[in-house]
Formats: sequence, structure tokens, C-alpha cells
Amino acid sequence: MLTMIRSCQPEHIEHELDIFNSNPQFNLISKDKAILTAEDIAAELKDAEQAGAERYLLYDNQQFVGILELLMHNPKDSCTWIGLLIISGRYQGQGYGSAALARFDSVMRERGVQTHRLGVLVNNPNAHRFWQRHGCVEVRPAELPDGKAIIIYERTVSGVRNQ
Repeated sequence: MLTMIRSCQPEHIEHELDIFNSNPQFNLISKDKAILTAEDIAAELKDAEQAGAERYLLYDNQQFVGILELLMHNPKDSCTWIGLLIISGRYQGQGYGSAALARFDSVMRERGVQTHRLGVLVNNPNAHRFWQRHGCVEVRPAELPDGKAIIIYERTVSGVRNQ
């Protein structure tokens, strides 16, 4: 069973670094370099903490398989957001992305959240396919602070009935 372990300790940096660096193509489109450093991850963790995001390592079968970051309340639109869902390159195609999303949905139902948003980099076609397959609907294009173009999607939490 996929578990979520809060990623806020310095010892988690090496696990996050391993997950990110197993995805050099994602790193290139999101960070403009194929291989990240421990300093890059430490800066990401600091940014997540400052934004009030919750960041989790995804753990299954005695392995760290991915990272999930969420923001319960984005002050820009008052919505819950997934800020990051990345699965280790070694475990992609094995259902971990879908399992992480199911785990996220369970947590959101417990917290009373009915919908959430996320942004996908325009030049990440695999991510667009994944999110569309999981019920995401395009809301609008946008731009990240670093100038990268994204598509904002919205999704109903699985198992929540529309009112």
C-alpha cells in the first residue's frame, strides 16, 4: 500500500534528489537542467514550506517511489492545488501515479475537499495525457513566475458527488 511520509527533514533530500534525477527530461523542462543538486532540492523544500505546502515522499514496498506536494488553500484563487506529483523514472508505468492520486483523493475526502487544481507545463505531453485520463478539465493557460507556460486543470476528487 502506498504511504505518504511528510518530506520536511534534511535526510529526505537524498530521496527527493534520487526521484528527480531519475527524470532528467522533466528536470530539463521544469528546471532547465537535467540533473539537480542537493541545494536545488533544499531550495524547493524551503519554497514549499514558505508557501504553506505539504510535501510528501511516496513510499511502497520499502522504496521511495515519488513525491506529492499539495497546497490546501492557494491565496490566489482559494482552491486546493497539487503543486507536484512526480514518480521515479524506475517506477513509471507501474501504476504509482494513479495510486498516488487515489491516496491524494482519500486525504482530500477526509478534509472535505471536492475539487482541486494543478498546473501542467505546456511542453509536458505525458503529464497532460495522465491528468486528462484522470478526469482533469482545462481551466485556462497561465504562466509560472519563471515565465514557463502552463495549462491549469481542475479535477473533481474521486468519490465525491457533485452537489
